[in-house]
Amino acid sequence: MPPPGSGSARLASVESLLRDLGPRLRRAESPLEAPRRWPTGLAELDRLLGGGFPAGRIGEIAGPASSGRTSLLLRLLAATTAGGESVALVDGANAFDPVSASGAGVDLDRTLWARPPALAEALRAVEILLRAGGFALVTLDLTARIPRLPPTAHWLRLVRAAAASRTALVVLTSNVRLVGTCADLALELHPLRPRFRGTPALLDGAEVEAALVRHRGGPEGAVRLRLHPAPP
Repeated sequence: MPPPGSGSARLASVESLLRDLGPRLRRAESPLEAPRRWPTGLAELDRLLGGGFPAGRIGEIAGPASSGRTSLLLRLLAATTAGGESVALVDGANAFDPVSASGAGVDLDRTLWARPPALAEALRAVEILLRAGGFALVTLDLTARIPRLPPTAHWLRLVRAAAASRTALVVLTSNVRLVGTCADLALELHPLRPRFRGTPALLDGAEVEAALVRHRGGPEGAVRLRLHPAPP
């Protein structure tokens, strides 16, 4: 029998604890293990993001009106549901249009849509969805208003919930970024110029700059994108 406090005794204690815990144990993601990423389908942007938005982390998309936020959101939802995954949209802006989303390729049968009345309920809904699991992607749209800044403690709860369920959380905001350092990556969209086609001229999309201003563990940078408007 090894003396108390020896390495062998400590190892035996750990092995006993592991046997007792059994199926209650959960495998932790190695810090060296790259998280799965959900692409937008825009090749230039996905390269900038390192493959897409990371599972188990928070991403933020910020920008003014007409900067392509909604078009980018629909691209992300469409690409994710096309892969057979389920997604959720917490519509804090009350701006989601199912007809336009379906026209953009979003599979509505795989999309849960929640319309909470206020910011507090929206944040709570996101936390519930993250903890429920089963969603590859949860999105939170706060673009139609500039809400009061949620406390950092609340974002930290969402960070933990996203990590536990390995769900990607993507937050859409206006000119003011809200998630801060709790975001694993942050994109800022800047409109450059509209594009028209035909006679009479019809809006065919917009050219925008997508600047990756925060990228934990990766390089920052910017790309130019051509985003088409959501269909009516």
